[in-house]
Amino acid sequence: MSDAQPTLARRAFGARIRRLREERGLVHREVAEALGYKRDAIRRMENGEQGIKLVVAKGLCEFFSIEGAEKSHLCELAVKSNERGWWEPFFDTVTGKGLRPKIPLFLETEQASKRIRVLELALIPGLAQTREYLLELDAAQPPTEEDLAEPKLGLRSVRQERLFSLRRPPKLEFLISTAAIDFLEAMPRKVRDGQIARLREINAMPFADVRVLTRINAGVLGAFNLLDPSDGLPPIVFMDHPDGSRYVEQPAVVSRFEQNFISAHDRAAEPLEGYLR
Repeated sequence: MSDAQPTLARRAFGARIRRLREERGLVHREVAEALGYKRDAIRRMENGEQGIKLVVAKGLCEFFSIEGAEKSHLCELAVKSNERGWWEPFFDTVTGKGLRPKIPLFLETEQASKRIRVLELALIPGLAQTREYLLELDAAQPPTEEDLAEPKLGLRSVRQERLFSLRRPPKLEFLISTAAIDFLEAMPRKVRDGQIARLREINAMPFADVRVLTRINAGVLGAFNLLDPSDGLPPIVFMDHPDGSRYVEQPAVVSRFEQNFISAHDRAAEPLEGYLR
């Protein structure tokens, strides 16, 4: 795993170290000098940009006087920060082919969230897509030098299986534009009917709610995924684009996306079953 790829464990570890440092009014240099590290090493740890050795985690705990359950938790995060990600078999992590910036962090955060809110303007949300729908979507993309259809299918399948088999799955809220539903009408009947059935199946789950956006709303400027991690981390926003992906952590910006989602839900969303009748 490349050190350039942040992971959820690294992010959680770094966020806690940053809070501890800031609570004590220290700068990176002071922590680094006290532990015999380079200042940049502390910065990289806090940003989740590198794995954490267990001896480093214990040294930081001793420096910040962290004991008991919190020390155990930080040490556990340090061990996990160097583990192979479940998503790695679907990407070439050496060359980076098919691996958009920070997509591993999105995939891991999604699996460890207590709440997932998705607003889509033209597509069925990834967590609800059927295999047949994904194949139709892949066929509509410009040709590439390599065939990524199977890795995409494999990743999507494992991603869905992992999340829906969780003992405590996250609360799911999907807002889907009428355009995404209308596009289904132009697809083969098997694809259309299978995808509608899957949406209904998810909507019937006690932790899920699927609604259709039928009017102009605050989310018309772009689709996004809003994730609330369960490890005490703040919400994040993830957006997919042809040239990469955007990953937003700034609280003030994330708050605006939250407000847009709530506004779209309250002003323009109809229950799935009511719309399909």
